[in-house]
This record gives sequence, C-alpha cells and structure tokens, in this order.
Amino acid sequence: MKPESFEKFLTDNEKRIYNYLLRFVEVDDDAHDLVQNVFIAFYDRIGDIEEKTAVAYLYRMAHNMALNFIKQHKRMVLRPPEDFQNVRDRSHAEPEIDYTVLNNAIRELPIKLSTVIHLQYYENLSYKEISLKLGISVKAVESLLVRAKKQLRKKIMKENGGGNVSNYRQTDSALAEQ
Repeated sequence: MKPESFEKFLTDNEKRIYNYLLRFVEVDDDAHDLVQNVFIAFYDRIGDIEEKTAVAYLYRMAHNMALNFIKQHKRMVLRPPEDFQNVRDRSHAEPEIDYTVLNNAIRELPIKLSTVIHLQYYENLSYKEISLKLGISVKAVESLLVRAKKQLRKKIMKENGGGNVSNYRQTDSALAEQ
C-alpha cells in the first residue's frame, strides 16, 4: 500500500475500527486511544501491506491491540445498578455447588473431547461455530459432545462410588451452570 493513500484509508475506516474496539473496551476514551495506536502501527508497516488485504490487516491489528489492552489493564468494568435487577439473591440460596469432580473429569478427557466441551459450555459456541473453529463437520461435533458427556458421566460416577445413572444425568446442567 502506498503512503499517499493512507489519509483516505484512515477516513474510510476510522469510525468502523472505533466501533469495533469500543465493543472490546467499552470506554470511549480507551477506544479512541486504541484507534490512534492502531493507525499509527498500521502506518509504520504501510509499505509491507497489500492494498487488497489492508482492511483485514487493520482489523487484525485492532483485535490484537484490544486484547493486549485488556490483558494489561485487567480492570473491572463498572455496570449501572439496573444491569443487576434480574440477578437472583444468593443470600438465601442453597450452598455453592462444588465443581471440582467435574473439572477434574474434564481435564482427564482426551483433548478433542475436552475441547468441544470447553467450546460448547465455557465459550457458548454453537455447533456450527465449533465445527468451523475445529475444521470438522457439525455431525462430528455432535458425536464428540455425546462421547464427551458419556465419558464425563462415567468418570463422575466412578469418582462418587457408582450410584444411579439418573443422578449423574445432571452433567449437562452442571456444565451449563459453570
């Protein structure tokens, strides 16, 4: 890409990158600072960037800078009180469930099975998103999840000394709660 075309490129993409970064950092001033840093870094590498991939390159830079910013700042995001109106009062709730057995069982699964469990329940990805991420079919994702849940049930039952299978059919709900 030529340095002469940078100003137009900046004008065309600045607002989109700002909105993209704002979703990550949620603070207007931080998003503006990151936009500035992204375009400075982009300009520093402008001679190495092909024009047809410039926008994709810009988004990748913005994404990486946003993640680095979040890691560096590791701050709490303040939320208005109305965001918590529908949160259950846990002062009278039953005691917290210990997920140690479940977490240990997940760690013992083969990598493919633990990966689909993680993507499904911890990252809340759909079967289609998991299939795209892993480069496998949706049917293969379904099959891996069924096998993973079956192995988790067996491991949990073994850890708890056997028992009724129906007691351990709650693996899905336990995973979803975590």
